[in-house]
Amino acid sequence: MTRMSLGRNALITFFVGMLGAGCGSSDSDFASAPSFNGDNSESPAAPGADTPPGEEQEIESFYEAPVATSRFVWIANPTSGRVAYVDASTLQVKTVDAGNAPTYLAGLPGQTDDAAIVLNVLSEDATLLRIVNGAFTSQTFKTAAKTNSWAISKDGKFAIAWGDARKADSAPKTEGFQDLTILDLVKGTSTSLAVGYRPVAISFSATDAKAYAVTQDGIAVIDLTAAAPKVDKNIAISATPTEDPGTRDVSITPDGTLALVRRDGVATISVVSLDTGTRTEVTLSGAVTDLDLTPLGDRAVAVVRSTSEVAILPVPAIAQDPLTFGKVTITGETIGSVSLSSDGSSGLLYTNASAVERLTLLSLSSPGTFRTVRVYAPVLSVHTTPDGAHATVLHATSESESAFSLLPLAAALPARIVATTAPPYAVALANDRVVVAERSDSKKIYGVDIAKLPELTSTHYDLASPPLSAGIVPSVRRAYVAQRHPEGRITFVHLDTGVASTLTGFELGARVVDGSKP
Repeated sequence: MTRMSLGRNALITFFVGMLGAGCGSSDSDFASAPSFNGDNSESPAAPGADTPPGEEQEIESFYEAPVATSRFVWIANPTSGRVAYVDASTLQVKTVDAGNAPTYLAGLPGQTDDAAIVLNVLSEDATLLRIVNGAFTSQTFKTAAKTNSWAISKDGKFAIAWGDARKADSAPKTEGFQDLTILDLVKGTSTSLAVGYRPVAISFSATDAKAYAVTQDGIAVIDLTAAAPKVDKNIAISATPTEDPGTRDVSITPDGTLALVRRDGVATISVVSLDTGTRTEVTLSGAVTDLDLTPLGDRAVAVVRSTSEVAILPVPAIAQDPLTFGKVTITGETIGSVSLSSDGSSGLLYTNASAVERLTLLSLSSPGTFRTVRVYAPVLSVHTTPDGAHATVLHATSESESAFSLLPLAAALPARIVATTAPPYAVALANDRVVVAERSDSKKIYGVDIAKLPELTSTHYDLASPPLSAGIVPSVRRAYVAQRHPEGRITFVHLDTGVASTLTGFELGARVVDGSKP
């Protein structure tokens, strides 16, 4: 269940919290971030058994990937102005100077070398960091003020720095966060532009010729092929200018031709042409509670909780014929959300608006085929492995009873529930491993579980400090958990041997404090 369909990587990571070590946050940033965290201070409450259905919660939108490239893990320190990069193979740590308060990091895909880019908050610029044949290089670009987020093209050629108002505490209504900066990392240029009021997401077309900024004023179409990037046009996504933009859920097809818009409490889906601006309305059996696009963008899946109906819309054909789409009713089940498998072959249907301990696996290739699985604890969110063979289910449980489940998707086998010592905090997935970091600040209990697939076995490791992000570096077969520590701390676990090593003290010359366990 995502707000934007921006494609998938071979490794999938999710981070509970809008900010964290993966993007170099400070403690004060972290404390104010909405999250399903150890003390449940900002967490969605676990619904009681008799709780009437409320609203579906977009839990997946709270997750951000920590910053790892093919071989290195990158960690920013806003206080010292330095960025540490850790060789996940040798566990050697080096630090380099960035700008003033380096805070928000992103890795660059599609590169032959390891590369990352960091936003420096106080100097209002960005530093591009590269490791080429073992040698470090850097380049600085000017950025607009108040940027706090990155959008990166899939080839790593363009990086867009933009301001997400949801990350800024108590921002006045007059602060529109409308300035964004487009960095052409090949040409070495920086161009700042204004888009609509308070952007919520940025994406790129399949060819990276255009970028799209979803704002409260519509969708800004940015031409990246011009001599200098420019806003080509703004597409309205509603016929009602006064409509509350906070109720919209917008997905853009990977080729950038269509936007599909869901609105809370509304039974229609708007299909908007980003070329012509024309809108087609698709009417379903009731208010649509979730909408998601397959990674290829060839189908959209919509859920109507009031009727337990799932609509499968063919894309782009639905824009021409709004009456032709498939429908499946999941009789006897309460469903309001959908999480699509990474390969686009199936949809996992569930609700987190009430305490339901089941989810339904629906085949998208044979839409009438589905099976319902009991997972023995209320479902909070669902995340699938890159190959679509397994799913990890996070449960909406209390701090004293926390768990996640491992669910086979390719075979009709039961799920395996794994009790955790603290509520799940960060999740990373590869085809054969799942990493779940756990955190309870009130009880000062921290840990990480590493599950093995398809065996569904899991090994627990205690952590000495609060986890901030988790990930996997597939090339060297290591998982990692970045943690909050005044000197910097990160724990690596070898996926094959199970040996754990914790590095502490990035600013003081990192050292391994324990080479066997966290």
